[in-house]
Amino acid sequence: MKFPRVLLPLAAAVLALAGGCDVSASRADAARLQQLEDREAIRQLLVDYGAALDRRDFPAFAALFARDAEYVAGPPVRGPEAISAQLESTLSANPSNLPTPNFHLSFNPSITLDGDRASAVSLGAYTAPDPAGGATRMVFFVWYRDQLVREDGRWKFLRREVGSGALPPVATAD
Repeated sequence: MKFPRVLLPLAAAVLALAGGCDVSASRADAARLQQLEDREAIRQLLVDYGAALDRRDFPAFAALFARDAEYVAGPPVRGPEAISAQLESTLSANPSNLPTPNFHLSFNPSITLDGDRASAVSLGAYTAPDPAGGATRMVFFVWYRDQLVREDGRWKFLRREVGSGALPPVATAD
C-alpha cells in the first residue's frame, strides 16, 4: 500500500513514538535488572563477611571493605587493613574453646539502594556445636547497620556498625 505524501510525516512520527516506547521499556527493564543484581551482590557481600571470618581469611576479609571504610564494633577503626588487623588481633587474643565447626549466619537483610551507594540493616548469629551434646547452638546474636558503596565495580562496606541486643533506632532528620 502506498501512503499519500501528506501522511508520510505523520507515519514517521507514529513509528518514532512507538520506537521510543520500546526504548523506555528497555531502559526500565535494565534499571530493574540492575537493582536486582545490586541487591543480590549486597546479600553475597553479607554472606562473604561471615565466610571470611569462619575461614580466618583476613586478606579476604579486608577486601570486603572500601578504601576509606569504617568498622564500628567498639572504638571505630578505619581502612581495610586496619579493620582486618583489629579483627585478627581480637580473635587471636580471645582463643575460642568452642568446638568446630563454628560458623556465622547472616539473615533478614533490608537493603535500600541509591545509585552507587546503599544502606542495609541485617541480623547475624554465630553458631557452634554444643560441647555437651554436639548439637549446634547459637553462641551470640548480633545486628549490623551498613553503609555500602560500589567501588571498582564491586559492592563493599563503607561503614559497618555491629552491635548486640535491640537494634538502636535509626536517627532521623527533624
